[in-house]
Amino acid sequence: MSDQTLANLPVPPAQAPQTSPRIRKYHQPWIPSLQGWSWIITIVWITIANIWKPFGLYGFVCMFTPIGIALSGRGKMHCARICPRGSFIKVFTRRISLHLPKPAFMKKTAFRWALWGLMMGSFITLIIYSIPRGVAFLGNTVLVFMEIATVLAFIFGILFSPRAWCTVCPMGFTTGNLRGLLDKKGKQ
Repeated sequence: MSDQTLANLPVPPAQAPQTSPRIRKYHQPWIPSLQGWSWIITIVWITIANIWKPFGLYGFVCMFTPIGIALSGRGKMHCARICPRGSFIKVFTRRISLHLPKPAFMKKTAFRWALWGLMMGSFITLIIYSIPRGVAFLGNTVLVFMEIATVLAFIFGILFSPRAWCTVCPMGFTTGNLRGLLDKKGKQ
């Protein structure tokens, strides 16, 4: 064949590299960060729920959103991009944080499991106790539980670093474990 003939042949389109479904799943676009303003959600929710107790039930949205995002294959993206409590703690403790070193036990997985078990066990027990008492009682239970977690997060933020709570947060721990389970399932 002459060079002229080769130049007139159609060029096949470039083949896209094939990736496994597991890898493709985690390369989905990230949600743009809402950390600059999502702290307002915490203040508005706590204020309204303290005035009208059934509004406390919207706390379940804060609990199930990170799980839904993790199950969609985006891991702990909620923690990094959305979390209203994390944003709230960062905004209000960054200037007053003492930046003390975190105790070694806080870095251990056993501590995270223990805190997760204590908080989830307490929460489930309180929910079971509250359901028969009505919507207002249940909403108040969710509110008080989340206010206690926010106070703990605030204390951690003042003592250690603004988002120190995020390293032991039960929701972040849950979403991290869900991602690990999804990774294991994808490798099978």
